[in-house]
Amino acid sequence: MNRKLNFLDLFAGAGGLSEGFIRAGFEPVAHVEANQAACFTLRTRMAWHWLRTHGKTGPYADYLNGNLSCPEFYEQVPEEITGSVINAEIGAETLPDIFRRVDALLETRKLDLIIGGPPCQAYSIVGRARDRNRMKGDKRNYLYLYYADILKRYRPSYFVFENVTGLLSASERKETAS
Repeated sequence: MNRKLNFLDLFAGAGGLSEGFIRAGFEPVAHVEANQAACFTLRTRMAWHWLRTHGKTGPYADYLNGNLSCPEFYEQVPEEITGSVINAEIGAETLPDIFRRVDALLETRKLDLIIGGPPCQAYSIVGRARDRNRMKGDKRNYLYLYYADILKRYRPSYFVFENVTGLLSASERKETAS
C-alpha cells in the first residue's frame, strides 16, 4: 500500500509552498504561521482541499458567493482540518505548545518532510539596507535556530529550507569598545 508522504509547513505564510507540495501529492499535517490573516487563508485552503477530495465543493462556492460566513464554511469540514493551522509565533516560549499540537495531529505517524523558511527580512540584503538598525536586535535573525530545533525533534526523512541571499552574512557582530 502506497501512502502519501506527509509534511509540516513552518513559517507558512499564506501557504504558497504548501500548495505546491499538496498539488505534488503530499499530505499536510500542520501549518505554523504567526500572521492571523495568513492563517485564515491557510484554513480556507485546507477546507477547500478536504471538500474537493470528498466531492463536496458546493460549500466552497457558497462561501465565495457570500452565502456562507467563514465560521459556517469551516463547519463543513472536520475540526482537525482547520485545527491543523497553528496560529503561533515560533519561539522558545511557544515551541512546547507547537510540539504538543503537531504530535496530536501526527498521532502515531512519523513526519516525512518539513518545509518552510523563516521570514527573510532579517536575512535579505535589501531588508537590512532598508532598516535603520540594519536588522540588529531583530528577533527574526534567530528564527532559523527554531527550524533546526523542530528538525531535531521530528527527524523527518527530508526537509526544504527556503533560503535567501544574505542568510550567511546576516550575523550580528558584537561591537567592540575602541
